[in-house]
Amino acid sequence: MNFLAHCLIASRASPDDEAMGAGLIAGAILGDFVKGTVPERWPAPLQAGIRLHRRIDAFSNGAAGIRRSCNRFPADLRRLAPVFVDIVADHCLAIDWPACHDEPLEAFSQRCYAALAPHAHRLDSPGRRYLDWMVEEDLLAHYRYVGAMEQGLLSITRRLGRQHLNGALLEFVADRLPDLQEDFRGYFPELLAHGRDWTANLAAPTAGMEEPG
Repeated sequence: MNFLAHCLIASRASPDDEAMGAGLIAGAILGDFVKGTVPERWPAPLQAGIRLHRRIDAFSNGAAGIRRSCNRFPADLRRLAPVFVDIVADHCLAIDWPACHDEPLEAFSQRCYAALAPHAHRLDSPGRRYLDWMVEEDLLAHYRYVGAMEQGLLSITRRLGRQHLNGALLEFVADRLPDLQEDFRGYFPELLAHGRDWTANLAAPTAGMEEPG
């Protein structure tokens, strides 16, 4: 899953604990930047958020609905289909937002950035620059727009040096978006439920000590 989906899953995973909820949301974003062992000195809610991000990624790899979406892609795009589906899922979530959450999308996105702000210093300079750009552009809310989804898809092919796929990729997504949306509506509730179950079984405390600085 991509940023918006991870954030909503995190938000729903511990709705009654404000401290844990903020840490889970921050970890939902930082999980794409933090590799390897999660530092034990970091606040426990943030550690839990990063681990939840990884758990959702692992669970989604085996989800039948996500495999169905990936298999819709033509052969020349299928190898990269899982990362394409992540981007498309954020667009599907954004345009379905009123059915998924009572809080307006713009308000939710600002709440996510506020949860993230105390932890941005934990990233390296490229990571902080990306997060600054995310907040400035309000990326989470902008995923409702087709152009934002397409920009995300093309950023993948650019990073991987596969720009020759761009035309076929954009044409496919435009043509099959209704099918991908239908798939999303089937598998996303499973991811929400998995996030809630994982957090309910979490033994970690809901508060942690900050390291100096």
